[in-house]
Amino acid sequence: FGNHYLHPYQRKIPPKVKAFRTNKRMDDLLESLEYNYQEKSAALPKKLIHLLHCPFLVGNDLVLLKSDAQFIPEKELATAVDKCAYEDIENHFHIDDYVDDVINYNSLAFFELGLAFTMQLADRLQSEFPKISFRVLLSFGAVDSDKQHQFGNCVTRFYTIRAEAETAFRIQNLEVFKNEAILTIETNNQAGTTTE
Repeated sequence: FGNHYLHPYQRKIPPKVKAFRTNKRMDDLLESLEYNYQEKSAALPKKLIHLLHCPFLVGNDLVLLKSDAQFIPEKELATAVDKCAYEDIENHFHIDDYVDDVINYNSLAFFELGLAFTMQLADRLQSEFPKISFRVLLSFGAVDSDKQHQFGNCVTRFYTIRAEAETAFRIQNLEVFKNEAILTIETNNQAGTTTE
């Protein structure tokens, strides 16, 4: 968490979660919200609840949340970087795609849904795969506009942490994201464990 203070909702993270990181833009956003994460989290709409409870596809050293057309390739991918990249692409969810009444949400409401979904997904991964480490990411880019019903782009994604791919996949300095608020949660034991 760096030199930043502890946010009130941090206590909602499952106790075995390994690491929690944010950039300054995320810290500023969280600080500006008048929302007590100790008391409650955003209620997820039906489609996000359904997504959260979709089965996982596991095989060839990959873990995918089966939401639509995801599939495990028949042939195992050659490198750890290829596996992380495949998971990162397939396990990539735009929060607004899972909300029916988009018109009734503003950007902070989408952020709250994304935060709640991300934390619950990390909890589920932690519980169902206790021997595998995952990195779950939430990115949020607010839209500055006077137009009604504009909202930010809120995305949750995850992939398995693999020691051989950390140089390529773990972003050391989250401050490189100037226009997005970034949160990462790393689950479970030591980095580098795999699905095998």
